Amino acid sequence: MKGNLDTFFKPKSIAVVGASKNPTKIGHAALKNILISDYECKIYPINPHEKEILGLRCYTKVAEVPGSIDVVLISVPAKLVPQILSECVKKQVKYVIIISSGFSEIGDHSLENELRQIINNTHIRVLGPNTMGYKNASDGLDASFVFGVPRKGNVALISQSGALGIGMIYLANNEFVGVSKIIGVGNKLDIDDDDLIDYFSTDPETKVIGLYIEGIKDGRAFMNSIKACHKPVLVVKAGRSAAGARATASHTGSMAGSDKIYSAAIKQAGGIRCRDVVELFDMAQALAGQPPAMGNRIGIITNGGGLGILLTDACEANGLQIPKLSAKTFKKIDKILPDLIKPNNPIDLVADAGFERYEAATSALLEDPNIDGVIVASVHGGYARPREFTGAILKMVRQRKLHETYKKPLLATWVGGREFEDLVWDLKAAGVPIYPSSWRTARSMHALYLEGERLKREENED
Repeated sequence: MKGNLDTFFKPKSIAVVGASKNPTKIGHAALKNILISDYECKIYPINPHEKEILGLRCYTKVAEVPGSIDVVLISVPAKLVPQILSECVKKQVKYVIIISSGFSEIGDHSLENELRQIINNTHIRVLGPNTMGYKNASDGLDASFVFGVPRKGNVALISQSGALGIGMIYLANNEFVGVSKIIGVGNKLDIDDDDLIDYFSTDPETKVIGLYIEGIKDGRAFMNSIKACHKPVLVVKAGRSAAGARATASHTGSMAGSDKIYSAAIKQAGGIRCRDVVELFDMAQALAGQPPAMGNRIGIITNGGGLGILLTDACEANGLQIPKLSAKTFKKIDKILPDLIKPNNPIDLVADAGFERYEAATSALLEDPNIDGVIVASVHGGYARPREFTGAILKMVRQRKLHETYKKPLLATWVGGREFEDLVWDLKAAGVPIYPSSWRTARSMHALYLEGERLKREENED
């Protein structure tokens, strides 16, 4: 049963069943997160043993709450969940989040099937069980029990693992990746990955969708949701190995399935498979802040020949080409290089390269119609000042309106120490993805190329 999830993410009223005065209880944490959210809605704690929790009147059961309830968040022992869910159906609650664990993830399919029977032929939608809930950073609502406030942005994250979802919040903040919404799907009794992809595909606050999945309930619906989505979809599929598949089964009760089939299905649908969560964020950072590469011809600029070679190898290994410079670009670069150096791609600006060389070389490659994307690299070799490297890129972004003028992606990479670290934050804050690894840089450019190919296929289909 499908339906728009707008009220789910933007409810006017939320009830917390299992709300508690005990700060060590999940029900206490969930109620507090909602209460301190920068979001206006009615909040109803439900606990038959309390009259007031955190300054709010407490109700004995769902039926006692006056008026309608958009979302009920359940945090009680698993054996009590069927009764609470039945009460929600009678109350005509729209959405239920079951935080409680102790279902199929521990092999108890009968209890989970009981929940499925309760909501069968009803209009209620259920997230979980065994879920952390969600955080709607776009609107300031925290409907989860976990700590961590994501930076507001345009990447939607879906995680089958609650703990990994929490870690993704902190990783996103550290990498300056802004999040629109992050949601844990848990055992996927009802609300599934495809429901969320469908929703985020039309969510104006979301530009990129990222998923961590262990198993898929409906492969065809999953593929169709990615194919119908006009935004990049990044997928981390766990359980590649036999041992990983066994771990998947014991974690959320999911069957991992054939890894090759998953890879082929994701690719065919137009999604991008990521090797791990770090790569997902690398690619999300690039896709959220850079235009797609409309071809695979990449120009590389560096002040260290070794790093240029590593980047070349990494790009070629990921289906990207490093073409020779055109005659026009060759002349432009030749003017700025020392006499003993001849232009090539990668362009080696030599160890003492400063602001002027970096800026001129970057401009030349962006202006070259035979180059589809640019990687600018710097090695802290003791001669150059890293601030001049970042300064040249920042000037391109801020003063020359880089994306509007050239419509080409620009990625950066670096090798160095502490002096570089503060400058890295400057670039990330300005929306320029910068990576400490040639491979991570190439993989992110590969994602931008795949996005360009997807957009061209969409255009041809229209």
